[in-house]
Amino acid sequence: MVPGVLDTDSELRKEESRESITLLDIATALLLRKRFILAMTVAAAIVGAIAALLIHDRYTAITKLLPPQQSQSSAAALLSSLSTGPMGALAASAGKDFGLKNPNELFVGILKTRPIADALIRRFDLQKVYRARDMTSARKELAADSQIVSEKDGLISITVQDRDKKRAADLANAYIDEVRALTSGLALTEASERRLFYEEQLKRAKDDLADAEVAFKEQQQKNGIIQVDAQAKALIQSIASLRAQLVAKQVELQALRSYATDQNAEVAIVQQEIAGIQAELTRLEKRGAGTDIYDVSLKNVPESGLAFIRAYREVRYRETIFELLAKQYEAARLDEARNAPLIQVVEPAIEPDRATFPNRMLIIFLCSVLGCFSGSLLTIISLRQSQVKEDPRYIERLSALRAALRSK
Repeated sequence: MVPGVLDTDSELRKEESRESITLLDIATALLLRKRFILAMTVAAAIVGAIAALLIHDRYTAITKLLPPQQSQSSAAALLSSLSTGPMGALAASAGKDFGLKNPNELFVGILKTRPIADALIRRFDLQKVYRARDMTSARKELAADSQIVSEKDGLISITVQDRDKKRAADLANAYIDEVRALTSGLALTEASERRLFYEEQLKRAKDDLADAEVAFKEQQQKNGIIQVDAQAKALIQSIASLRAQLVAKQVELQALRSYATDQNAEVAIVQQEIAGIQAELTRLEKRGAGTDIYDVSLKNVPESGLAFIRAYREVRYRETIFELLAKQYEAARLDEARNAPLIQVVEPAIEPDRATFPNRMLIIFLCSVLGCFSGSLLTIISLRQSQVKEDPRYIERLSALRAALRSK
C-alpha cells in the first residue's frame, strides 16, 4: 500500500467522525434541553386546548333509503328466456332495449342536483346559517356537509353534518322529501314517458275533435240534417274507425321508438298491426270506389249532402281517434302509477346523542406530540449548528461571506 493514500484515508475518516452526530450526542442534547422540550410540549398542548374549545361541535345524522327497483316488462322477460336458437339475436337485442339503469346511481345523481340543494337552502335558510354571500357558496357548504353514497348492500346512505343536531336530522330527512317532490314530475320509467307522450297527443286530438264538431254544426245549420244511406253510413264509420286506429297505432309506434329500437319485440308487434290495418283500410276504400283516400261512392248524393257527409265523417274520425288515444293514455297512466318510483325509508335520521366532531382530547394530544417533536427537532438542529461552527472550514467560509458583503 502507498503511505500517502493511507494517510489521506485516515484523515477523511477523522473528518467524517468529527462532523457526524451520534445517537449518544442526540440523547445527551435532548436530556440537557429537556426543560425547553417540556415547555414546547406544554405550550402546544395549551394552544391545542384553546383551539379545541373554539371549534364548534359537529353532529352527524344518517338516513338510509331503498330506491325503487324497476322490473322487466313481460315481453323482455319472455325474450330473455330465448338465449339459444334462432331467436337468440332478437332476445339479445330486445334485452338491450329493455335494459334498466341502475336505480341507485340514478337516485344518487338526483339527490346531488341543484334543484334539491336550492330547495333545502330555502327551506332551512342555509344561506344565513352558513353566512354565505350567495347561493353558489351556500350550495358548496351544503355539499361539503352532505355525503350521499350507494352502499354495497343496495341502500343509499345520506349523511349530514351540522352544528345543530336537530337541523342535522331534519336536513337528512328533508333530502327524501325533496327527491320525492322532484321525481313526481320526472319521467323516470317507460310508462312515464308514454304517459307524457300520450298526454300531448290527447290534447291535440281534443282540439281537432272540437274543430270538427264546429265544422259539422255549421254544415247542419247551413244545409239542415240529411239522412244518409245506411250502407254509406256504415262504410263511412268503418273507414273512419280504421283510419283512426291507424293513426292511434302510429302514435303508439312513435311512443315506443322514443325508448326502443326497431328490433324491439313490442315495436315489431305494433308494426304488424299497422300493416294489417292499412291492408283492411285499402280494401274498404277500393270497395267504396272513392275519388280519394277519404271519399266513398256517393254519386247520387247532391253536393250539399256530400259536404254534410264529409263533415259527419270527420267528426266520427276525430271521435274515434280521441277515444283510442284516451284509452292508451289511461293505460299509460295506470302503468305509471303501478311502476311509480317508490322511495322507501329504511332508517330515518334521528337527532344524534353526541357530537362526532371535534374530538377535543385527540386534538390536545396531537398538538402535544407536535410540540414535543418541534422542541426535539430544534434541539438537534442547534446541536448540529454548534458542531458546524467549530469547523475551521465553516469559519473560513463565513469570513469570506462577510468580506463579500462589506466589499463594494
